[in-house]
Amino acid sequence: MSNPLRYFLEVAQCGSMRVAAEKLNIAPSAISRHIQNLERELGLPLLERNPRGVSLTAAGDLYAQHARTVFLDRERVRLEIDELKGLRRGHIRISTIDGIVAGPLSNAVSSFRKLHPGVTIQLESTGTETVNKAVLEGEADVGIAYQPIPVDGIDIIVRILDPLLVVVAPDHALASRRTIDLTEALEYPFAIPKETFGIRKLINAACRADRIALKPSMETNSIEALRGFAMWGAGVTMLHSMSIIREIDLGILKGIPFRQPILQRAGIEICTQRGRQLPAIIKRFTEHLKETFTALRASRPRNSLLGRSRNGDARRA
Repeated sequence: MSNPLRYFLEVAQCGSMRVAAEKLNIAPSAISRHIQNLERELGLPLLERNPRGVSLTAAGDLYAQHARTVFLDRERVRLEIDELKGLRRGHIRISTIDGIVAGPLSNAVSSFRKLHPGVTIQLESTGTETVNKAVLEGEADVGIAYQPIPVDGIDIIVRILDPLLVVVAPDHALASRRTIDLTEALEYPFAIPKETFGIRKLINAACRADRIALKPSMETNSIEALRGFAMWGAGVTMLHSMSIIREIDLGILKGIPFRQPILQRAGIEICTQRGRQLPAIIKRFTEHLKETFTALRASRPRNSLLGRSRNGDARRA
């Protein structure tokens, strides 16, 4: 990417020439001069100055989209040339929900790198809303989100059914239940994720449908904190099955399916930017993710979600 395009895109992302200059390690005056040249060439202002820095004009927004496309195309061509050379190199940027990092995703990344040891991975763990934003703005090649709201400009390439569950400690009063209604679960102290999480949006939708008021005992942006809340007997939480596979196998948590259809139909979605031509190595990685996640789901029958007791024997409901 040419310097003017790179400088402009950094300013657009930072919202500040000073911050962009610090990140690029150049003088703010150099960035300003390059952007002024772009504006002169296009005949329209690209930036508006405000008390907090700069914001994009309508023309600037269009030009930022162009700059992102140029950057992504350059990366794709570079990776495809590497493929032709047989170097098997590449760099994959993943934006993902926090819940699956420790288990299924780490498994998929590790097994993929064994097949392609020259590939490097950048992985950012966040909430569903931020996953969508990263993919849409070209900051991530692959997004993995839980039950995201459809966003224009994003393509869902894989969807894997992964219902929301009531999650409790093995000795909790609800631990022996086969299924449970949302209203019953909320009779106990409960912890839920913050509003930016797909899990929370799903819970909110189910509560609106059943006219239930939410009064959580704890609200957090940490999936680990939610697991801990249930694990140590503070109450119940609500997580999808792939986020508690490890804990179920260890016998320290149990997952109970909800009766509400909206919570049964939820799933994990793997997404990419719409219209983008993906490099071959990224296409290969998304296929590997699909195969790994699908195999994991297929290997776990529904009743296995109920978990195992601490001595390893399946508990009877």
